[in-house]
Amino acid sequence: MPLILAYRHSEIKITGIEIQEELSFCARQNSINHKLDKTISIINKDIKNILISDINGKADIIISNPPYKKKNSGRLNPNTQKAIARHEITLDIDLLFKCSSRLIHKQGRVYIIFPAERISDLILAMESYKFSPVYLRFVHIKKNTGARRVILCAAKNSNKTCTVSPPLYIYNSENKLTNEYISMFKP
Repeated sequence: MPLILAYRHSEIKITGIEIQEELSFCARQNSINHKLDKTISIINKDIKNILISDINGKADIIISNPPYKKKNSGRLNPNTQKAIARHEITLDIDLLFKCSSRLIHKQGRVYIIFPAERISDLILAMESYKFSPVYLRFVHIKKNTGARRVILCAAKNSNKTCTVSPPLYIYNSENKLTNEYISMFKP
C-alpha cells in the first residue's frame, strides 16, 4: 500500500509501521528498490508502542490491512509470520482504533479493508474511540456473490453522513480481473 500511495502522491510522506522484523526489512528494501526511500520510512515496532515523535507528529491519515481473523478462530497457520498477519494475535480491530485515536489529528481519517462479515466489530470499535464511517464500499469476488470485504473510511470526531459506493467486483463474468480492480494497482 505505501508503494502505490507514494507513486500516486509524490508530495506526501509515508511512515509504515510493521511489527514483524522480516516484513519490515522487506518493506524497507521495496522502498529503496523503487527509489521511494525519501518518501517512505518504515518503523519496525508494535503500533501500541509507537510515539507521536516516532512518526514526526500526528498523522492525517492511517491506512491498514489489519489481521482479520478473530483470535482463537479458524485454523492458525503454523508459519508464525502468516499467523500474525492473518489472526488478531498482536493487533485486533479495537486496538487499531485505540492506537489510531492517539496517533491521528482530531479530524483525521482511518482507511481499512476488513471482512464484510465483521462489520459489526468495526462499528463497535469505531464508536468506542469516537470514529464514524464516512465511506463504505463492499468488495465482491463476482456479481451475484456476497460481499467478502468492506473498504471503510472512518473519520475521527465527525458528524458527516456516510457515503456507500457501488460494489467493487474483482472478477467479471468471464472470470477475468475487472478493469477497475486492475487499475487500483497501477502507479
